[in-house]
Amino acid sequence: MYPPNSNPVIKSNPTSNGGASITTVANNAGSTNKKDNSIIDVTGDSYYLNRPTSLKKYSPGVPLWAHHYVYSYSEIRGANIAQRQFYEVFKNSFLQGEYLDLAGNLNYAFILLFDLLQEYEIHRDIKRLEHQLAALGVCYPKTKSYGISFLIEKMIACGDQEGVLRLKPPTRVEYASYSYEPDYWKLGSKYKAKLGLNDEEVILLNKLWNNSNAFTSIEYCYLQIMKLYLATIKGLQSKYNEEGTSLNEQFSAVADLVARKHFKYRKGSSNYQYCIESTSNGFYSTIFKYCENTVRETYGHKRKISVDTDFLNSSTNLDFEEKILSKVTQILPTLSITIPAPDDLTELELNSQNTARWKLKFEALTSAFAGNSNQFLEDILQLGKANAKNPSIENIFFEASKFISKYDKETALALYVHYLYHDLKSATFDNRQLTKTIQKNLFKTAEQLAEFTAVVNKLIADKNLDKALEGVKNIYLVKRKKIQLDTTAIKEVQQHHSGTVKLLNEYLKDDKEEIQALNAGGSSEEVSITFTQDRIGTQASPYSTNISFTSLHIEALEVFTKGNFSVPQSDLEAFAKAKGVFKNQLIDSINEICFDDLDDVLIEEEEDYYTINPNYYQRLLTV
Repeated sequence: MYPPNSNPVIKSNPTSNGGASITTVANNAGSTNKKDNSIIDVTGDSYYLNRPTSLKKYSPGVPLWAHHYVYSYSEIRGANIAQRQFYEVFKNSFLQGEYLDLAGNLNYAFILLFDLLQEYEIHRDIKRLEHQLAALGVCYPKTKSYGISFLIEKMIACGDQEGVLRLKPPTRVEYASYSYEPDYWKLGSKYKAKLGLNDEEVILLNKLWNNSNAFTSIEYCYLQIMKLYLATIKGLQSKYNEEGTSLNEQFSAVADLVARKHFKYRKGSSNYQYCIESTSNGFYSTIFKYCENTVRETYGHKRKISVDTDFLNSSTNLDFEEKILSKVTQILPTLSITIPAPDDLTELELNSQNTARWKLKFEALTSAFAGNSNQFLEDILQLGKANAKNPSIENIFFEASKFISKYDKETALALYVHYLYHDLKSATFDNRQLTKTIQKNLFKTAEQLAEFTAVVNKLIADKNLDKALEGVKNIYLVKRKKIQLDTTAIKEVQQHHSGTVKLLNEYLKDDKEEIQALNAGGSSEEVSITFTQDRIGTQASPYSTNISFTSLHIEALEVFTKGNFSVPQSDLEAFAKAKGVFKNQLIDSINEICFDDLDDVLIEEEEDYYTINPNYYQRLLTV
């Protein structure tokens, strides 16, 4: 138990190597012979935390979340609305130094653990992560041992050897009281049964940590990366054997250079020995990243992960590239052809993450088009099914309608109806129009245009796709005039043959002229599709009323939501140019409006992309 009037504190405790140890020390309010687990030493500064025994009760009640093993932040997707809403409250409270009592629902704490690890990949502040995981371990002790293990892995990756030495020895960390299997969270142990791994393969995968991201959260993709990694290591071993050496020898040789040249460790020292081990494991992690990028490229996933190595300097990097990386890059192209195609569920997830991925398949379909409009329509519908979770799905049908309009008018209209149907279901009804040239090609008479306009306005009103598609089928049917003759007229025809012929010729002349107009495009009328806008309704802004977004800002944010909160810089620049504004000016104005609410920027630059933190975006929406 904690003393009744004391607060836990994270406090410095310098070690002989200049670092600070995570350990338990006596509480000032208690006996010097007792230890208080609420105090964790991490750095030279002090950070005060509310003690776990006085966690703040969440008055509305913590939504129940049945316990299960949490392996990555992506498992928040399996939470229901109430659980997700509480998690946002829980996380925001935690970051502000207020710690909520989870009432035994530790899934939230483990989701936060992986969330913090994921955010570290953006801010790259290892001390900030260390403080956060220390606080998490104090307040929710079940996360403590896992947090330390992940922290060690991050420190190895960024070259913080002093931090690793501070945390790794068991004598410096009091977590023996918790049941902990160090390999439990590692890939080899987790996927041994599913992949049918032998002991050597388990060891190779256990050299890696379960680093999750959006792409690897799709298990099918993760499995293919692991298979490719194992095959690459096997190929690397074979190459070294052909040269009369071994993988371990070459890894150790390069790691020796890193320890002596980069970190200046004395050969044979404890720091040197540990550096050899951690650096060698870093080589395996780098190879795994190359394998992941190969799978991403094979699956048409546009974004690649960074393969930079923090533990190498300019001189040691040359040895790494010559002895290890050059062989890896030779092996991967030959192995990439063995990667199986994604299954249907994986296609759905990949298309939802990379909203422009459909363009690769679309280009293949248009390039291979041989005049079969029905087959093209079927292929586009299948492509639409594979993009059911893609917020930009309507663009597939719009582009397909434009393409096929040169070959088949009815198919073009059917695909345009599909576009409008999905556009109506999207966050904003864009109502993109076909060009005047295409419209004139599709409609040769004002009657055809009027019929299609009626079909579209009906679709906008009732959202009935099947009925609209049936209406399209009738637009190009030839409408012939009906001639009704009674018996008296027939007798008159018999008596006055010449007069009847003249009368029939007048009827047939009118009909013939109309058919000729249809075939030759004889209509001189200006055609244009006009939809009944008042049937659509005005959509209210989804954002909080205290945020003064303009219509341009809202349109720009829609570009991000349709792009899964990540937009290539070139695409955003094109959007801004089309709107007559400067890209940087647009971004700065949005960030300035949001800053007071978020206390941070909303839109950030990340390599060749602009990204939005989904958690920040949620805070902008109306409750």
